[in-house]
Formats: sequence, C-alpha cells, structure tokens
Amino acid sequence: MPINTEKMKQDNFAVKLPEDVFDPFVQNVCAYFTTLSKNMNHVSPVDSIDVISTLAWFREYFSSESEWEQLTLNTLGILRKGIQRSHMDTIAIFGGLTHVAFALYDLSITTPKIRPLLLEINELLLKKLTVFLEPSNKKEFYTVPNYEVISGLSGPLRYLLTFDELNDDKMKAMAERIVDVFIKRSEDTTVLGQRAPGWHYYPSDTEAMYSSVGIVNGCINYGVSHGMGGPLAALSLAYNKCIRKSELEDVIGKLIAEFKRGMFYVNGIAYWHGKIGFEHYIGTEEMAEVPSQMSWCYGSPGILRALYMAGVSLSDQDTTKLAQDELIKIVNMDIQAYLLQQDIVCHGHVGTAAIFNLMYQDTGHTDFLNKTLEMVKLGATLTIEQFMQNEIDRTAGLNLPIAGVNNHLEGYSGIIQTILSIIKGHAFGNEKRLLMI
Repeated sequence: MPINTEKMKQDNFAVKLPEDVFDPFVQNVCAYFTTLSKNMNHVSPVDSIDVISTLAWFREYFSSESEWEQLTLNTLGILRKGIQRSHMDTIAIFGGLTHVAFALYDLSITTPKIRPLLLEINELLLKKLTVFLEPSNKKEFYTVPNYEVISGLSGPLRYLLTFDELNDDKMKAMAERIVDVFIKRSEDTTVLGQRAPGWHYYPSDTEAMYSSVGIVNGCINYGVSHGMGGPLAALSLAYNKCIRKSELEDVIGKLIAEFKRGMFYVNGIAYWHGKIGFEHYIGTEEMAEVPSQMSWCYGSPGILRALYMAGVSLSDQDTTKLAQDELIKIVNMDIQAYLLQQDIVCHGHVGTAAIFNLMYQDTGHTDFLNKTLEMVKLGATLTIEQFMQNEIDRTAGLNLPIAGVNNHLEGYSGIIQTILSIIKGHAFGNEKRLLMI
C-alpha cells in the first residue's frame, strides 16, 4: 500500500473531517496511488504534469520514500518526453509550459534536486511568452481573448509573480511586460458606435462551435477561466507586488465597475451571465436572467472571490463587503441550488469548496467553513470507481470526453489534492494557478 494510512490519520490537520468522511478519504487516496502505480505506462504527457503536483503534496504520507521516488522519476520521464515532443508547446496554464512550471515549482519545494529542470522550464516559458507577445503592438492582438487564465496571459502572470520574492529579474521584467499589455487592453474601444470595455473580444472559430454568443459583434466574458475574472484577480496580485501600482488602481477599478454592471439577482442571489453578446451589453437585445452553476470557472463563487481579492488589494471596502456578503448568501443556500453535477475542481463541488475555505481563512466567518465541510464530504467519500461511472453516465449519448483520473481540473486527482489543501489549511500551487489566491 503506497500510503501510510496511520500517518495520515495521526496528522494534526487544520480542518477536522468527521471520521465517516475522513476514513473513506484516506482509503480513496490509497486507491488513487495504487491505481497510479499499476497504470503508470498509461499516464499521458499532459496528465503527468498533474501527477507530479499530486505526488509533491502527498509525499509526506508515503509508506516508502523509495516508492515515492520511483513514481516521481517515472512521471518526470513521461513529462520530459512530452516536452521534447512539443506536447506542452504553449504558454497555457492548463496543458502548457506554465502548467509544467507550477507543478515543478511545487515539487522543488521538497525536492531541491529538480530545481535545474525548473529553471530550464522557466527559460522555455520566457522564450515562449516573448514570441506570444511579439504582435502586442498590433491592433488585432487586442481583439481576441488572449488575456484569459486557461490558455492566455493571466495564468503566466500569476506564475511570474511567484518569483518576486526570489528577486528574479527576468521573471519580474516579463511580469511587468504582461501588466503593460493588460493596461493597454483595459482602454475602452468602440463597437457599433458605442463604448465597449477593452476586454471585449471576438470568439474564435473553435469557441463559436460551442456558443453562438458574440459571433457577429463580439462579446463580454465575465468568467474567471476564460473571461475578465482572470485579469481582475491577476492584476490585483500584481498591484500587491507594487507593479505599475498607480496605473493598475484605475485598471482594476474599471474592471470592478464592469462586474458590478453585469451582476443581476435571482431570489436575492448574485449571478452573472458567463458570456454576453455586445448587443446585450448595450441593451439592444435581452438575455433571460436565470440561475447558473455555482462554480469556479464561470459561476458567482469564482467571480466574487476575484472581486474580493480586488477589493482587499485596493482597500476598497465597498467591493470587499459586497463580495463577502454575496458569498455568505450563497453558502447559506441549499447545495442542490448550486446546480453542480460533478465533484471536480473546475465546475464541481470541490472547486467551489476551495473558494469557500479560502474565504473562511480570510474572514473567519464560520458559515464558509460549514459549507466547505458539506461540499468536501461529497468528494472525500467518492471512490475512483464511482467517479468513472459518474463520468460514463454523464457523457452517455453526448459528444463529450470522459474526464481522466489524473487530471487536476476535471479529474479525480484534483478532488483528492484540493481536499488535502483544505484540511491542511494551506493553499497549494494549484489554488494559485486557479487565481484563487
């Protein structure tokens, strides 16, 4: 058995789970690593990134250090081959070089010997970012959603800010360059003769395949994963690091105003449309105001967390209070009203629980902790077999991929790793990668 269950049970966790929740969680962690050990040959290069992250944070609970080392070396071998074959040849924070960098940074904390590999990845990322930013002097650069978290610049900016304390001049210079691009992006533009926020964009052909919103005259995207929520959180963190502080105060303030403008209420609960066409933005067309999933990616919890971070950064008490008060309303809802169908990080119970737990750490408001524990129970007691069956049932008859066990954002490893972060009371690299902190 890879995991020392007694050691896990004896750990002094910051958040105590009931025995009927904690014991199944420990067994599910054991099952995950047993499955990983048996199926290492089937781990994909992209999934190897999240496996490294999971190994890094569960290392202390392994029964055998040599077994942990062997699993880690095997996973690093898969990752190296993936890099050599250009499987991660983008700046993306999910499946790209920023994703790799975050995972290796986490691993380097307890395994300094891999730091040369981390520095190598950092150099590759800086080169890739330089190429990515080359067209930033052209108008067309500011008409596409290249600022987003998943595959755009908000994710790399968050990673680069990690190195401020290390006095890494190259990383700091690149962070400043991205911030400068965001400052330029924040300038209002004109569409159909009307003012539009600079974050307005025209969907790609791929995005248009899944949504008809904004195809003709562009759209405004409020999501954290693919919209303005990413820059709001990332720039708030940059502001805290005193990067372009005087300019960012105005940029962040304008973003806050856009979110307040787009907020609507259903039964007293704050919501946003994930994405709206420009026609809706200027009021020439209407969209039904209905409840949506309470998720990290596009839901109110993720957006309100970004607003809370922005309010705290600017010492904007009104925004801070608004975000906290609206989140308290949400944690007091029945969990069924969250409309979440999965337990995953991206748009599932565990990702939302991570946000509530961070709000509890920041505010001490016990309503956040109570809802966190309620949501954690769903993921902690979910076995791998149940997870996979749920995926099969969810995708039956639909043209949708089944989430992988080793994927952090939409898979099982994200569930167990996020729960560990919650009960330890310590945010891991993945919470930073998601711009929750």
